Amino acid sequence: MISPEILRQYPFFRFLNDADLRAIAMIAEEETVEAGKTLFHKGEPANIFYILQDGCIDLYFTTGGAPSMDVDKGILVGEINSGEPFSISALIEPHILSSTAYVSRPSRIIKINAQALREMFKKNRRLAYLLTYQAAKAAIERLYATRVQLAAAWA
Repeated sequence: MISPEILRQYPFFRFLNDADLRAIAMIAEEETVEAGKTLFHKGEPANIFYILQDGCIDLYFTTGGAPSMDVDKGILVGEINSGEPFSISALIEPHILSSTAYVSRPSRIIKINAQALREMFKKNRRLAYLLTYQAAKAAIERLYATRVQLAAAWA
């Protein structure tokens, strides 16, 4: 459990009321992770939703069928910066991770139990709408950044 005030700091949660923030804080925890750790692999179930508090997370896309333990075989498709959400697949069906997340610098993260959050969505449609909307916005921003990166690579 974390303080709801920690969540309130992040734009992703700014639309939530106090009760919703408290409920999410109950299923969240903070963690410090060292550089070089892989948090998750493409193709795995998205059971945790993350917010990066401080540090840097690199997202890689791999073309192989099975999750790769070797990030070097993937293509860097994005960088998560402080304050940004990641593992947004945890909020959007089919809840399967679309990239591999590698900790490129020592980082502090907030981990939110996505299964518990999705259970909250069943009871609180307003919460479901607001967070799914925020996840969709983050996905569109990432898609745009990836297109810019792809265009630069081809130029």
